[in-house]
Amino acid sequence: MPIPRRLLALSLTCALSLTPLASAQTLARPGWAGSGMSTDVWWKHAVVYQVNPANFSPASSPATDTAATTSASPLHGLTQRLDYIQSLGVDAILLTPIQPDADHPQEINPALGASDDLDDLIHESSRRNIRVLLDLDPKIPNDTLSNVARFWLNRGIAGFHIVGGTDNAHAQAAIVRKAASTFLGQRIVIADADPTLPTDPRQRTYSPPDSSTAPQLFLDARPGTPDKLTASLIRPAIDTTQDILQAGHTLPLLATDGPALTRSISRYADGQHDLAIAKVLATILFATRGETLLYYGQELGVPTPETSPLIVWDAPPPPAKGKPAPAPAEYDKSVPPNAALQDADPSSLLNWYRQLSSLHHGNATIANGQNITINQDDKNVLVWIRKPQGTSPLTPPLVIICNLTAQPVNLSLKADIVRLHLRGSFLRTVLRSDKGMGTMHLESMTIAPYASYIGALRF
Repeated sequence: MPIPRRLLALSLTCALSLTPLASAQTLARPGWAGSGMSTDVWWKHAVVYQVNPANFSPASSPATDTAATTSASPLHGLTQRLDYIQSLGVDAILLTPIQPDADHPQEINPALGASDDLDDLIHESSRRNIRVLLDLDPKIPNDTLSNVARFWLNRGIAGFHIVGGTDNAHAQAAIVRKAASTFLGQRIVIADADPTLPTDPRQRTYSPPDSSTAPQLFLDARPGTPDKLTASLIRPAIDTTQDILQAGHTLPLLATDGPALTRSISRYADGQHDLAIAKVLATILFATRGETLLYYGQELGVPTPETSPLIVWDAPPPPAKGKPAPAPAEYDKSVPPNAALQDADPSSLLNWYRQLSSLHHGNATIANGQNITINQDDKNVLVWIRKPQGTSPLTPPLVIICNLTAQPVNLSLKADIVRLHLRGSFLRTVLRSDKGMGTMHLESMTIAPYASYIGALRF
């Protein structure tokens, strides 16, 4: 080989060795979502599914195996459930910390699996257009955090959640964002809102200096975690999350449930309308302007305290020949929810989440329309409008109504619609959680107890 060609080959070898490993492996795989081969910004309309891998046990799962491994680890059990997770319209899986502790931030807790199990999870997720994100322990020293982030990014992790709403956690988010920006693909950073902050956005303590260090998503649970399910508390919180959009660097990521929270179906349940209340919370998550964080099992109604198993995946045996199939059971917190039964029930909580996720991804007004809340606090009804950039018969505004009471409520929205300079006399149903039929007239409409309604404004 001539000397110049040797030098060229050596130069190419050195260049490849300096390129992040993931760009030569996972992120360069054809068809990988977020590989840099697409201009779509996936995280701007994302549904993130947070899971604790320890909750997934292959021993209690079906024998069907979607990954080329014989591992029996929880990470492998999670890989087995990717088809179910994909059915929710999930764009990314957020793993709660998989490291053993902050002193070993580049290792995987052996109780959760091995590096091959994580590689399989990333590979199988990417085949389904799902990214894998990772919680980072805030106790990791700041001076080593950048190297830790680069290690996981090289393995194919698509981004991080920096746990905690403290000033130090926000500083860590800036460090990680800077490291992630040097990698191919759409790597992201999620920071937490300080849960003690008041709803007034002018009193926020976190203000990133520029877009290069700001997190892409700002996790804010305030609209979904007030002390009571009350419009006068939730409406201002929704308005506050919209102020995040005005900063221009970061989008709100809304949540009602998480590892440190009592599950919402237990927090707000009244023993009679539990599923309807859960559907109200899901509507708030998906139909306001922001991205959505789901915590594993909330789409099925997993309660607190959690039991083992959290979810029963398989349907019960069919009834004996000649005997009728049992009617769908009422929600019962004393037994784990059954995923197969909810999958088969069009009115189940699971299928309500799926419908909302489909609307979140497929409706341009839900994705990008302006969010305008309407004060109906005196009736404890939460009402907001999603107004498209250009209103037309093909792109009408959407009106979302959530009754937060156990009684039917009569409502008139005509004056509010006129005040907002919108044209319309009735709402054509897009999605509703109750069994009502027909249109809703703006002059007078009745909303069932704890009902969620989404309608297109028509005239």
